[in-house]
Amino acid sequence: MSKIISTLSKIWLKVTNLENTLFPELQASLGVFSSKEEKLVKILDFAEIEQFIYDTHKTNIAKDRVQMARAFIAKSVYNIQTTRDLIDRLHIDRTLRVLCGWRYLNNIPSEAKFSRVFKEFSDMNLAAKTHEKFVKEYLSDTIFMYNATDATKIPLREKAVKQEKVEPKVKHKPGRPKKGETREPIKPKILNQQKEMKTTEEMLSLVSTECGVGVKQNAKGNREVWIGGKLHISVVDGDIPITAIYSGANVHDSSVALPLIQETSKKVNYLFDLQDAGYDADIIREFSQEHGHRPIIDINPKNSQVLRDRIELREHEEKIFNSMDRHLDLDKYHYNQRSMVERVNAYLKDSFGCDKIYYQGANKVASVLAFGILSLCIHQSLKMIT
Repeated sequence: MSKIISTLSKIWLKVTNLENTLFPELQASLGVFSSKEEKLVKILDFAEIEQFIYDTHKTNIAKDRVQMARAFIAKSVYNIQTTRDLIDRLHIDRTLRVLCGWRYLNNIPSEAKFSRVFKEFSDMNLAAKTHEKFVKEYLSDTIFMYNATDATKIPLREKAVKQEKVEPKVKHKPGRPKKGETREPIKPKILNQQKEMKTTEEMLSLVSTECGVGVKQNAKGNREVWIGGKLHISVVDGDIPITAIYSGANVHDSSVALPLIQETSKKVNYLFDLQDAGYDADIIREFSQEHGHRPIIDINPKNSQVLRDRIELREHEEKIFNSMDRHLDLDKYHYNQRSMVERVNAYLKDSFGCDKIYYQGANKVASVLAFGILSLCIHQSLKMIT
C-alpha cells in the first residue's frame, strides 16, 4: 500500500509543481493557457520523450528531433489528422509552436522533413518506448481490478496484400488411413503454437502486420468489411491503455490474446481478465490463470445447439433471480466493466488523432497509434489524482 501511495504522491507532486511553478512562468510570456494547452504541457512533461532521442544519438543529436517528437505528441493531443494540418497549426499558433520548442516561424521544418523524421521515430518505436517507460515509472506498483482486452478496426488508404492461394485439402474418409497411405500432419492453429512459446516476440512472429481485408460482425449484427489493420489493446481501470499491438485486419482477435496478457502482466498488477466471445478458448483461460489472473470470457455459441440452449437457460434463470432482487452470478457484473476498452477505442479515434490515418506501412501506422496511446495513457492516469 505504501508503494501505491508513494507512486500517486509522485504524480501529484509533479502536477502541483507544474501548476504552481511552470504554468505561471509560461503564462507570463505566452498568456493564459486554454484547457487544451494545459493538457499538452502536462503530457509533454510526463512523457519526457526526449530521453529516448538522446539515447539514440549519443554525440550529436540531429537538428529538430526533440521539437518534432513533441510536435507529434501535440498532433495527437490536438486531434490533428495530417502532418500538413499540424504544420499549418504551428504557423498560426504561437503558443503551440513555443511549447514544441520553435521560437520563430522560419524554424519550422518542411512537410518532407517531418515525413522523413517520422519514419525514423517509427523505426525506433519512439512512442511505444516512451509509453512503456511511463507505465513502469508511474503505474507498475498500482494494483488494478480489471484488464479488458479488445481489438478495433483501423481502415487504411492502401491496397491489401494478396494472400497466397492455399491448395484445397484432400478429403479423406474418416477413420484410420489405409495401409501404405500417407497423410500430411494437421498444422496446429496459432494459439496452439503460441502456448508452447516463452517470449512475446516469438508469439508475435506468427501474427501478420501486412495490410489485409478484415471482416467482422458489429454490435447490431451487420457484417463490416474494411481494408487495413487492427489495433489490439489491453486497458485497466480508469480507462488507461497499458499494452497495444498492431496487426493486419485479417488477424483473428484471439491470435494476439496471449501476447497481450503476457506483456500487461509484466507491466502492472491486476486481478481479472475480461474478454468477449471472440476470445473464447481454453488455451487463453489457462494462460490467464498461469499468470495469476481470473479470466471472465463470454461464451461463443458458434454452431453448437448445446451451448445455445445453455445460454438461453442461463438468461431465463437470471430474469427470475433479478425479479427477486437476487444475483445469480457476479461474473456478469465484472464482465460489464469491459466497456472501458470500448471507451478507449472511441477516445483514440474521436479525440487523439487516430480516426483517419494517411500513412502507409505497418511501422508508420503503428507509430501513429502509439503516439495516441501514449497521450491517452498519460491523460487518463492524471485523472486518478486530479
